Amino acid sequence: MALALGLGISGQAHAWMQYCNGTSVTLWTTYQWYAPSCDPTGGNPWQKQGWWSLNPGECKVVFGPNLPGRYSYYYAEGGGKVWTGVYSTCTPQSAFNYCDNICNTNARSLGYRELDTGTATNYTLTFTP
Repeated sequence: MALALGLGISGQAHAWMQYCNGTSVTLWTTYQWYAPSCDPTGGNPWQKQGWWSLNPGECKVVFGPNLPGRYSYYYAEGGGKVWTGVYSTCTPQSAFNYCDNICNTNARSLGYRELDTGTATNYTLTFTP
């Protein structure tokens, strides 16, 4: 299974999102979350950020101190492995942090996976082979 279960750790409700690399290769990851300030009219209220590199065994907090809500989206790739999904979004080739309604010519359309953190406080998503 390409995705390990996230582990909820007790603490304040909706805290941070952490990615961990449980593979033997370096991974490059992205994260997308609900951000009403990106579109006050409600048309596309999502923000995305990436590319974090994760060496084998490494963990990084990619969002915090408060999770943006129950649902978010992610994409990861590296060493011939890909964690992709059905939610397509324009994703820049280089580091980025902006609203989802922005796209440029140096981008590609990637399929993001939905992540349901439920009522978890802190959440760790571990990428496994």
